[in-house]
Amino acid sequence: MARSRRLYSVLLHFCIWGALLLCSLFLASRPMETREGPPSILQLCWTILPFIAIFYLHAYWLIPAYLFRKKRVAYALGVIIVIAGAALISALSLYMGPPTSRPYYLGALRRVFPAAFFVVASASLAAFRQNFRLEKDSKEKETEHLRTELSFLRAQVNPHFMLNVLNSMTLLARKKSDLLEPALLELAGLMNYMLYGANNEKIRLEEEIEYLRAYIDLQMLRFKGDVTLQFNTPQLVREAYIEPMLLIPLVENAFKHGIGLVEDPVILIDIRVEENNSLSVIVKNKYNHFIRQEEKTSPGIGLINLKKRLELIYPGAFRLTTAKNYQTNTTLTENWFEIALNIPLV
Repeated sequence: MARSRRLYSVLLHFCIWGALLLCSLFLASRPMETREGPPSILQLCWTILPFIAIFYLHAYWLIPAYLFRKKRVAYALGVIIVIAGAALISALSLYMGPPTSRPYYLGALRRVFPAAFFVVASASLAAFRQNFRLEKDSKEKETEHLRTELSFLRAQVNPHFMLNVLNSMTLLARKKSDLLEPALLELAGLMNYMLYGANNEKIRLEEEIEYLRAYIDLQMLRFKGDVTLQFNTPQLVREAYIEPMLLIPLVENAFKHGIGLVEDPVILIDIRVEENNSLSVIVKNKYNHFIRQEEKTSPGIGLINLKKRLELIYPGAFRLTTAKNYQTNTTLTENWFEIALNIPLV
């Protein structure tokens, strides 16, 4: 878009100066007058300079200062003055070459129409500049709005996440478990990430995965061996960056709905870096069909915020899907919930 604007601006100026040169040659030729030799360089320059002045005065001063501010009377007077001034000044070129019998006022009148032409031509440049400025202001406002909304959504993630973690700490404290101290150390590490790492616009993928690992360790301290967990990550994570705390809602949702009143709870987490330079995250968990039926049909705040953040960060470039699968073995039917995310890496 910016390249096309520059090309348009260059072409516009090229056409204007080409027209100026042709106009100056036409005005300086004086075919009806008797004179000797072609017009001099000084004469051509004096013919052109007033039109250059009127072009830029109109585009950069009269239109922005008066027309765009709805001072139409002052703008009309200004246009008349600059056209008359350009015609009168340009007509002086008649006396810089060979003698001519043409009266000065006729030379000036002859230059009124070209002056008016360049006033109209400069309006195109002024309109282009105004449109570019308005579009730039609009994009800046939109960007600022998106940043504000994104900051708000990211701020919502922390309290929501911390609420679940503190609930886990409370259960450990009630049991007077020896696991409370290591759990608090894990929590300190998570807080350090949220206070410093999550404030950056982008974070290294490796750091985000370590954050997930710390969160999972914290949850496993709480549930011990009550849940079967598989956490698959790339062995070698290349230097890639993503939005901080973008993956935690997927894992958090699995622990929220995959634990409690679920027979033999299982959570499967698979993180891969695809060949097309994208990140694939798949999280599966067993869930209790009857409990989910009794819960509200609307999804939790974590997944809602996740989708909004993805729409702001990767508009049209991400894929977020959910699915419910039913697997039947010889004894029972297992209900599985799967959520898959695919985002481009930078």
